[in-house]
Amino acid sequence: MSVFTPLQQDEVERFLAGYDVGKLISYQGIQGGSENTNYFVNTLAPTSDIQQRWVLTLIERGPVEELTFFVDLLDVLHKTGLSVPYALPDGQEQRIQHIKGRPALLQPCLMGEHPTEATEQLCHALGAWLATMHTATEKSPLKRQSDRHPHWVVTQAQSLLHSHWKTHETWLSSALDDLSQWLQSTPALPVSIIHGDLFRDNAMVSKESITGVIDFYNAYRGWTLMDIAICVNDWCIDIDAEKNPQVRHHKLNALLSGYQSVRALTDTETEHWLVVLQLAALRFWVSRQLAWIPGQKQQHITVKDPEPFGRLFKYYRHLQLSHGTELNW
Repeated sequence: MSVFTPLQQDEVERFLAGYDVGKLISYQGIQGGSENTNYFVNTLAPTSDIQQRWVLTLIERGPVEELTFFVDLLDVLHKTGLSVPYALPDGQEQRIQHIKGRPALLQPCLMGEHPTEATEQLCHALGAWLATMHTATEKSPLKRQSDRHPHWVVTQAQSLLHSHWKTHETWLSSALDDLSQWLQSTPALPVSIIHGDLFRDNAMVSKESITGVIDFYNAYRGWTLMDIAICVNDWCIDIDAEKNPQVRHHKLNALLSGYQSVRALTDTETEHWLVVLQLAALRFWVSRQLAWIPGQKQQHITVKDPEPFGRLFKYYRHLQLSHGTELNW
């Protein structure tokens, strides 16, 4: 996660003074993300010689008034038993602070590490984790609309079609028209709070277990199927090589099996699976394309290549033309 807002030691110490976490030992910016500033913070427990590790997050994107939603969501998931970076309350029971004019949260540092490879066992565990989150929030009063919802995705893609994506116009124009028409009469797909960005770099694992999930700042109330599709596109399909995406069927089946061990997919979800996979791929093709040109001019900020998701979207489009909306791998 990139550092947009540099902090000095005295600023971190003043921030920590409001919490019962002990003395600051060290802190270090976390590189690799693209939206918020994050630091690892190490402290010495106030009543022992035990070192503790925290994550200090400065919110850089999105309306500040929505931050309460994320704090409340993580509290719900934490109480459900899911390992998430919930916001620690300070001595006044406040979970949201401010540093340099930016909202700031102090969260426990989760155990484990980001998986370099999505094994079959991890895919099964991820599916069960995701279904548990969906089940825990499907009837929750928590609400948030995404600023990157499917209608926005298609609208932005149509705009890019006449600029950066002109070379794709021959096949992409009709694909976007079909998605736009589908969105005008969207079927009644099940909804809950979804993570919206559960790539491998937002999961923590140990051996074959999911030890935590981070970065919920794209979470909103949306289709549960969209969350599954986003995970499948990163965990179960190889898309980085300059060739056709390679579906790893054993991983895909494991993820869906793990998910359905907690919550069964509906017939409507099965029927429209391929359309939602396309929308999930298009969502990241669009967002990465919009960040690609400006991001190259900023040092120390991670900007990801949009083209792999362009190839994945095209792959799904060919599947749809061959099989219709129901996916037959």
